[in-house]
Amino acid sequence: MKKGTVFIENDSYFPTEQQVMLNFQVHNLNQTMEHLEQISVLLAKKKEISEFGKFILNEVPEGRLVELWEK
Repeated sequence: MKKGTVFIENDSYFPTEQQVMLNFQVHNLNQTMEHLEQISVLLAKKKEISEFGKFILNEVPEGRLVELWEK
């Protein structure tokens, strides 16, 4: 089982009204982004690259943010 990450209450990484954010690992983030664009899924942030991998946030129809990342 993979561990979750706990954010402090006033962290600005995702909206405070959203208590939980789903995070899915993908094999190829660029291909995933192209697919999401083709089906009109909006990205909430540009791609970020860090020592942990590549990340994007997208918004599902209910307004919640979901994070996708490539290790």
